[in-house]
Amino acid sequence: MESNMHTYGVSYLYLANAMFIAGSAVVVSKIMVGSLPMFLATELGIIVGMMCLIPLVFFIKKEAIQTDLKTNAILLLQALFGVFFYRIFTFWGLQYTTAANSGLITSSSPVIVALLAFFFLKERLSRQRILGIFFVVIGLFIINLYPFFNGETDGSTSIKGNVLILLAVFCEALFSIMSKVACKPVSALYRTAIITFYAFLLLLPFSIYDGLYYDWTRINSSSIFCVFYYGVFVSFLSYVLWFKGIERVQASSSAVFTSIVPVSSIILSALVLNDSILFVHIIGLICIISGIFVSAYTHAPT
Repeated sequence: MESNMHTYGVSYLYLANAMFIAGSAVVVSKIMVGSLPMFLATELGIIVGMMCLIPLVFFIKKEAIQTDLKTNAILLLQALFGVFFYRIFTFWGLQYTTAANSGLITSSSPVIVALLAFFFLKERLSRQRILGIFFVVIGLFIINLYPFFNGETDGSTSIKGNVLILLAVFCEALFSIMSKVACKPVSALYRTAIITFYAFLLLLPFSIYDGLYYDWTRINSSSIFCVFYYGVFVSFLSYVLWFKGIERVQASSSAVFTSIVPVSSIILSALVLNDSILFVHIIGLICIISGIFVSAYTHAPT
């Protein structure tokens, strides 16, 4: 019994750290877009991530090639939506909205996955899951409409950024839906490595264009640090910790840990970026986390 408790404790620690790192992604992304073009910033982070993933998968783990044509097609689509579009919309949106808003909107991903699964995979929406979606929608409305009710002049700009972040979340949700498409089974690390490589190829021509016309004297030490942090921690370590954590934890339990994302993003936005944490952020946070908890426990064992 004590051994099982220790195992679950370690697994929960892995999941919590993975989601804390995921929450920090919007903060480092905000810093990166301040001095780097979005395609170049995205590609540099992916290159650093590949430098960690490729040696681990093919030289340390020594995994053999595990894919066929259909599997490669699915992985390519996952790279397109889950990495290429997701990160571009995120970097683009952060030019117009705050990291705190972005973290809150991004955290709604599990509920949006459930909604898309209903339309594309014909999965049943229980009353609990519908209630969870309702809470998340209310939270998103509060975050987006607050600037107008508060009389802020840049409300429409903030809305534009929030919509772009929401598009990024939908792309991430499509990535999750594609994971359920029947294809040749591959290990989680192998899948991550191949998707990262495909994303590198997709971004390459755009990042080269950005690099040719970018004034490299604008890059600063903060951006360089953030590129390496994004590559090592966000693109690599967070995946490893998550995959290690979910080995012994039920899906319904692991989904609850996604509620750490908005908490860490708000705290780090205040500490690192000096973003103002408003009452509306707290209300939005409560609504979104409530939606995640309600949805996550829909299929929890009784």
